[in-house]
Amino acid sequence: MGKSTFAGAVDQIVTNDVFFHTWDLARATGLDERLDPEEVHRLFVGMEPYDEMLRTSGHYGPKVEVPADSDEQTKLLAFIGRHP
Repeated sequence: MGKSTFAGAVDQIVTNDVFFHTWDLARATGLDERLDPEEVHRLFVGMEPYDEMLRTSGHYGPKVEVPADSDEQTKLLAFIGRHP
């Protein structure tokens, strides 16, 4: 993770995990699946440069193909291997 504060590392790992599982739980229970668009954007922009590292870490599955004109939440979920 390089040089990072404890708070920064927690935000980068734990917050992402809880955020993505929020969508998983909403999907599984039939609730509203919409995620905060500002957080979606922050995560998508922040994670894209680490694509190869994320794939090789084993924490994320292969990207799912979605139409190019998909909204950013759909693109983010597909990026982390979800089927939105």
